[in-house]
Amino acid sequence: MTVVLAAVLFVFIIVLWMAKQTADPYGDFHLSLNKLSDEKILRTEWINMGYWKDTDVFPKACEELALKLVQVAGCKPGAKVLDVGHGSGESLIFLLTHPSVPRPSHITGITSLPLHFQRSQARIARLSPAVPVVLHPGDAIYRPGAALDHPFSPSSDRFDMVLALDCAYHFRPRVEFLRQAFSALDRGGSIALADICFVPGALQTRWTQWVTTVLRLMPHENLISTDEYFAQMHDIGYTDLWLENITDEVFPGFIRFLETRGVGWRLFGAVLRMYWRAGAQFVLVRGTRR
Repeated sequence: MTVVLAAVLFVFIIVLWMAKQTADPYGDFHLSLNKLSDEKILRTEWINMGYWKDTDVFPKACEELALKLVQVAGCKPGAKVLDVGHGSGESLIFLLTHPSVPRPSHITGITSLPLHFQRSQARIARLSPAVPVVLHPGDAIYRPGAALDHPFSPSSDRFDMVLALDCAYHFRPRVEFLRQAFSALDRGGSIALADICFVPGALQTRWTQWVTTVLRLMPHENLISTDEYFAQMHDIGYTDLWLENITDEVFPGFIRFLETRGVGWRLFGAVLRMYWRAGAQFVLVRGTRR
């Protein structure tokens, strides 16, 4: 009984902490995660879980995940790129400056938080890139009444590439985002996502149902298996579908890192660990519009 009560109390504390984050779960919390112990000036503002195969440093792991995503996307020089959920702008700067990234001819970005939009604008302005960068505040999904310049509005230009780095599992619903991205892609264009789905069959177990109901890391409608993910994209019309499971290079390293960052982050790490044990998979996904 003592073990059960302790487990219930632990989950209760996690839920209370998560509830406190819901008003603005992605404000500027990530700045502290980027701060290295020997730095006086903050140099990066990454906001993803990272790819930890060959590093234990948060900014480097985040950069490696972004690079993996670009490689999966097959980014080509001169592409018109839409970066969805770019946070406070680090992924935009990455596309504009990283030596291993082919330079786009144009970058469009959209992020839902006004704070991130404003910060991204200021950072890009200081960079003064040669490539045009147009940023939008708003939901990743175009809805009736949204601004006509939304990247997915019927009047917007099409893209060669849509990137969603560790964010699409939050979109309500993700399948609608995938549909709109497909319509916004030019012929031969691709979407690439670093995303979360589940092991086939895991969502039918009581443990996974309990974890995903109590610890709402993602909307219920986005709880799908890898097989269902493929089926959704196929039904939308994507071809050349490809998925790589990189769970072992993401969750363990990120959780270990969070355990060094104080009580609040340890709790968040505990939530991720429970999702991981419940069958959550961190994947790289690509689809093409022919």
